Amino acid sequence: MNHLERAHTVTPWGTQTNAKRIPTALAGVMPAFITHAHGCRMTADDGRTFIDYRSALGPIILGYTHPDVDDAVRDQLGRGVLFSMSSPLEVELAEYLCGHLPGVEQIRFLKTGHEANGACLRLARAFTGRSHVITCGYHGHTDYFAAGGGSAPLWMNRTGNGVPLEIDDLVTRVPYGDHDALEQALEDHGHHLAAIIMVPYDWQENIARDFVSRAREATQALDALLIFDQVLTGFRLSPTGGQGFFGIVPDLTSYAKAMANGYPISAYGGRRDVMQRHDQVTITTTYAGETLSLAAALVTTKKILEEPIIDEMARQGARIATAFDHMAASLGLPFRSFGLPQAHQFRFDDANMQRDQSLRMAFFRGLLERGIFPSEPFLMNASHDDAAVEETIAAVEASLRELADLV
Repeated sequence: MNHLERAHTVTPWGTQTNAKRIPTALAGVMPAFITHAHGCRMTADDGRTFIDYRSALGPIILGYTHPDVDDAVRDQLGRGVLFSMSSPLEVELAEYLCGHLPGVEQIRFLKTGHEANGACLRLARAFTGRSHVITCGYHGHTDYFAAGGGSAPLWMNRTGNGVPLEIDDLVTRVPYGDHDALEQALEDHGHHLAAIIMVPYDWQENIARDFVSRAREATQALDALLIFDQVLTGFRLSPTGGQGFFGIVPDLTSYAKAMANGYPISAYGGRRDVMQRHDQVTITTTYAGETLSLAAALVTTKKILEEPIIDEMARQGARIATAFDHMAASLGLPFRSFGLPQAHQFRFDDANMQRDQSLRMAFFRGLLERGIFPSEPFLMNASHDDAAVEETIAAVEASLRELADLV
């Protein structure tokens, strides 16, 4: 048996992460297992190599096995991974982030994004004394994020998912950028509202600055809290995330993914008076002070905040998106790129989403066959250099030519 067959006998889904399940349309060409990676290139268990644009679902922002990050981890490994009391690294990283992230007056560390989002909700309910929350985007798999009513899609099965039905009355889901849905939710639940938790940007075409501004205005008027879920957008949308990109400061913010270049850490922070509610709210976990991830986060966040990392990612991403647009136009295809260049996507049919997805999968198959690991969106990282991007552009153009014969 191969690794995937073996995995399915001992692990549900055959993987630990839903997004790492292979789509049926990509079976036989997308690798199920990666054995090692360096920079922007990774090697599958069958020996094939790929230029990776998934960036490990977002955590890799400097490139795999970045020497500065890994040197800091190796140095800390010789000192110890976890202690019976706190590490000074906790203070050093907290001071640095509080000094650079708008609105973050105090901060705490956890391990995963959904933990950080759950902690923000717990604090918001405790601080406001209210129970209802409005969600906007995917925030993880905890109960409040696997329930609720509203017009936004539920990100997982509701029937039989183990979440009490009673929670549905406490959560309203609103699609990103949908002003009418937001206003209805505010009208229905405003006086019981503890918080709006939202992704400040969902990597789609609609950069809804007015929508984010309205959420900020409404929560202030209702004495509720605004929470930015920046598990993915933090340190990738801009060096200071949604705060810097929109100029809007939330009450609480969660971070994870890109903050440590792949090492497991998350954070949540914000207003001092809200964070001080920890005197009544117990949020605690043994591994929050694990030192290797703290060391990695300190190096990674300093590079993002002090070097033009995001600008370079955007420059290289724009090269790929522009090449896609030019080749599609030259072939007479109505395809186009969209989104921010550091996390761009491709559209194949504006009118028919089923056909759009079918063509996207065909395009992705062509890329995988040519050694490019695609993603929705293409998550650029700092290791995507000129050589890698030129290889990618050649694969994009060849795959589009192939696709032109099918449409």
